[in-house]
Amino acid sequence: MTGVAPSTDRLVDLRRASLTTLRAIDFRSATRDYWADEAAIDDRFVAVWAGLDDAAWRLPGAAPSDAGGPDWSLLDHVAHVIDWWELAIGYIGDVVRGMAWPTDDDFYQGGDFNALNEVRRAQFAGLAPADLRARGATAHARVVAIARQLPLETIRSDAAWGWVHQVLHGHALDHLTVLEPWAAQLRERQVRNDPFDRDPQPQRATLAGDLERFWTAEAAVMAQLTDLLATVPDEAWPAQTDGDWTLADHVAHIAGWFDEGAKAIEAHRDGGPWADVPAEGLEAWNDRQVRAARGTSPVELRQRFADGLARLRAATEAMTDDEWLDPEGFSWAYEDLHGHVRAHLAMIGPWVARVGWPAPGPGDHPGT
Repeated sequence: MTGVAPSTDRLVDLRRASLTTLRAIDFRSATRDYWADEAAIDDRFVAVWAGLDDAAWRLPGAAPSDAGGPDWSLLDHVAHVIDWWELAIGYIGDVVRGMAWPTDDDFYQGGDFNALNEVRRAQFAGLAPADLRARGATAHARVVAIARQLPLETIRSDAAWGWVHQVLHGHALDHLTVLEPWAAQLRERQVRNDPFDRDPQPQRATLAGDLERFWTAEAAVMAQLTDLLATVPDEAWPAQTDGDWTLADHVAHIAGWFDEGAKAIEAHRDGGPWADVPAEGLEAWNDRQVRAARGTSPVELRQRFADGLARLRAATEAMTDDEWLDPEGFSWAYEDLHGHVRAHLAMIGPWVARVGWPAPGPGDHPGT
């Protein structure tokens, strides 16, 4: 395949172009803005996991291990990239202080990086995805700050290129080739409410552990959504996301079902039967509810969300063991708390990640 023509490759929108187009670009060319390229591809790397819950991060199958170990997960890939940022902080710092570039054998006898990466993989296995994301943000900022002390001519030299570019956006681009299609598959499954793990319905023999797992997942998903919403300015809430709904529509819909779930659990606690789904059908009910909420300010929507969540959490915490074990009762708790929210996380996550991206320039093109 021939590369993108030098006269046009600077106009490729690196955040949005196809990976095929990006892989054809000569990032080593002196005509490119090296640090603008790095920032763009890092934006794209961070966006790849937007909206995916913790279970999705740990699911194996993203790619086979190059060293014969178990298949890698999203967590394995992201941790591996972060690991090399952290290693590079050390050796690039040494070079800045006057030392020589490392050799392959400095890291693993015989320079077998596949074996090295497999060995180092275990140290990240127990990290929570949220902790890994925070660690990655810190490591990326530090390694870029140190690498920017190097002249661009040095970075583009034979001695340095593999130790800098192939740890920064060259490395991220390699992993995006695997992660973008894998994350798209995971996101589609999460929208359909695939738990990526064993059935969340509690069982009597394991009820205590099942409830602990329920609340751990609930806390993580709600924290993820709260963090995600906090990054979107109020003026963007009425904007259409990747589907037919705006961000405000999604939040109003989630908050509305918090209230419906709470009412169902409260009514059952008071001696009534479990509520039926709306007679008009879920799709019609959702459409009517969202339309009725349009025009509500983000401030009020956030308050409805917080109030509804507090009410549903309180109702769910008061459920009896028999209610937890009843599939109808569990459905009102799970399907209106994080089981529902994680589906919407997957829907809006990629859109939210792009909200802060620079708009394409007038001459930019997406590539093919």
